[in-house]
Amino acid sequence: MRRTRWLVLAALLVVVTAVAYIYFGRLAMLARNAPPVIQTLPSDIEATAQEWHYSTKKGDCPVLEVRSKKFKQIKEPATFELEGVDLQLFHECGKVSDHVISAKAQFDTGSGVMFSEGEVRITMAIPAGQQASDQLVKVISSGVKFETKTGTVSTDRAATFTFEGGSGKSVGAVYDPNKHELHLSGAVEVNLTGKGPNAKPLKIETADLVYIEQESKVVMRPWSRLTRDTLVVNSEMSVATMEKGVLRHVEATKAWGVQNDPSRKVEYQADQLHLWLNEHAQVTSLTAEGKAHLVSTSDVARTDVKSDLITLEFTPAEPESTLNKAIAKGHSIVDSAPIPQPGSPPPETRILKSDVIEMRMRPGGKEMDNAETEGAGSLELIPNRPELPRRTLNGDKLWITYAANNQIKSFRSVNVNTRTDNPPKKGKPSPPSITSSRDFKADFDPTTNQMTRLEQTTDFRYQEGERKAQADRATLDQSTSIMTLMGSARVVDPTGSATADQIEIDQKTGDFTADGRVSSTRLPDKKGNSSAMLSKDEPIQAKANHMTSRGDNKQIRYDGDAVAWQGANRIQGDRLDIDRDKEIMTATGNVVSQFADRPKAFDKTKPDSSPKPVTATLLFTIVKAPEMTYVEKERLATYRGGVVLTRPNMTVRSQELRAFLNDKDADSSLNKAIADGAVNILQTAPGRTRTGTSEHGEYYAAEEKIILEKGQPKFVDSVKGKTEGEVLTYFSKDDRLLVNGVESRPSQSILRRKK
Repeated sequence: MRRTRWLVLAALLVVVTAVAYIYFGRLAMLARNAPPVIQTLPSDIEATAQEWHYSTKKGDCPVLEVRSKKFKQIKEPATFELEGVDLQLFHECGKVSDHVISAKAQFDTGSGVMFSEGEVRITMAIPAGQQASDQLVKVISSGVKFETKTGTVSTDRAATFTFEGGSGKSVGAVYDPNKHELHLSGAVEVNLTGKGPNAKPLKIETADLVYIEQESKVVMRPWSRLTRDTLVVNSEMSVATMEKGVLRHVEATKAWGVQNDPSRKVEYQADQLHLWLNEHAQVTSLTAEGKAHLVSTSDVARTDVKSDLITLEFTPAEPESTLNKAIAKGHSIVDSAPIPQPGSPPPETRILKSDVIEMRMRPGGKEMDNAETEGAGSLELIPNRPELPRRTLNGDKLWITYAANNQIKSFRSVNVNTRTDNPPKKGKPSPPSITSSRDFKADFDPTTNQMTRLEQTTDFRYQEGERKAQADRATLDQSTSIMTLMGSARVVDPTGSATADQIEIDQKTGDFTADGRVSSTRLPDKKGNSSAMLSKDEPIQAKANHMTSRGDNKQIRYDGDAVAWQGANRIQGDRLDIDRDKEIMTATGNVVSQFADRPKAFDKTKPDSSPKPVTATLLFTIVKAPEMTYVEKERLATYRGGVVLTRPNMTVRSQELRAFLNDKDADSSLNKAIADGAVNILQTAPGRTRTGTSEHGEYYAAEEKIILEKGQPKFVDSVKGKTEGEVLTYFSKDDRLLVNGVESRPSQSILRRKK
């Protein structure tokens, strides 16, 4: 009888039925066989008796023993009246018995109804030779009616019962032995104390309870409530299924409830709630089906789970089962919002969506250990601070690992698309960042719940506004907002593109650095007149070992074997710096610049004839120096540290050289060159050389004019001899030399005679 929690009142009323049937049947027989009464009885009384006793056996086994202090048989209506009834019904050949005590009872022989107006006390299954104890089942009620024709026992009054491990009460009860149904019709309450020192009491309440004995089911309606410590379960209707006297399954309709622990509050509801228990009445699993909704609130977060079906799996333990796994199936959503903490900025709200989400718990069942989706899902991180971005991720499958307090530790997914809505910059809306990759992993700081690092691998793609990027692998350091692209990295925006082994992008500023086999293209940002050095209508191509880009790709630096070019014009050095806003270029370390003269497209020597194309060969001006600075506004390139300028048939050497460039469309890229410091100009022609030396020299490309001055200028012609003067001017077109502004005189020249 230890686990007959739902069967208690049913079993007790069955005893009353059996006892009443046997008892009053025996009384009728005894009355019929009674000897003549010596004392004259009242006319309405057929028989009486004092301290009446009756017992019967079956073989050597006792069956029934009845004692009554007073017995009376009434003629009309034909009834029996009993007072001080004490009845024992034996089982198992007297090893146990049921004990019934009633102060007064009536039996109507016509209707076959027995009724006890006063209190009825029943004790069940008393071991032979022992007194009634608290472990035995006891029932107390009044107004008990027994119908001998149907065997139905009923009362419309309050009934209380106690049993090993609990007690209960109700108002109104009916037991129909033909249907094998017990009906408790009002204010039903069952209290189970449980077993063990840590067991928590369980209270069951309902307005109406029906026990269907043949199906071992208990039906409670139109409402029921289960209370265990901080747990409360309510429903419109519930059905409990018994197995060998033990509660094994509960099905509740339109269920809702709450578990309000000191550190966590769990609220839930569903159209159907199923609860399974083991043979020790410990919960093994729970299923919420149809608009299933669960809300868990702790000191740090509120987690809201919605799904078509939620299944909770428990590990039986003392004092109560612990949750080890939860599965949500069908349109599942897990929404976790932080609880504001004093002195600490709130982390993001997390929303996980998928058709199937499986969550596993840490030992103890109160905190998450990990979660995963069975198929495609999404994770949304909604900021609770205006300076943080909003992130959304969609993947074919998602895995989440948790730290303490249900804080995300890491997140992983495959075949991923992400979207990051960035906060406004300087009051202007920022374009979203969109990525995709085969694999995705994010790490979080459990103390702040903020993402610390993100990694995407295999076929990574990125877009933010007009900027696009791709790589084999990419990482994002949230603390610095630095995105690193690795393996075939490439960045493209309206200003140009860059490829490298590795590229780092500052997502706050858009600046980036590139390392390893860097190759870039800088598109022109405006039209107009420009020089060959920084053309406004041609892209700048560049290569280097390292590259940095700042200010929307306006400030660019190339390091390590750097070379940049526009068409045939190029410059190289250990380092190149380009400032597009100031239109300045600097180069340092082994600088070599190359400018191509524009070839003539047509032969214009005959004005009266139609233009004809001519074959043209590019002619280059090449300048070598340790460093160079170019200013587009002045179209001036300044070379320092020992300069060598080379043009067709001419070489200029000096400590410093200033090259003034023509408009890009001019025939010659070089307008003039001004050299200072140990100037040496060498012109060569078949069978002839001309060498000029001075401290200052000037070369004018259009006139092919050379001016030498300062530091004892000297001009040496391998054919005509040597000339010296304060200022020497030579015109190579017509082989004319001026000394101090006039034609050279023999007294100032050494002429070489042809042999």
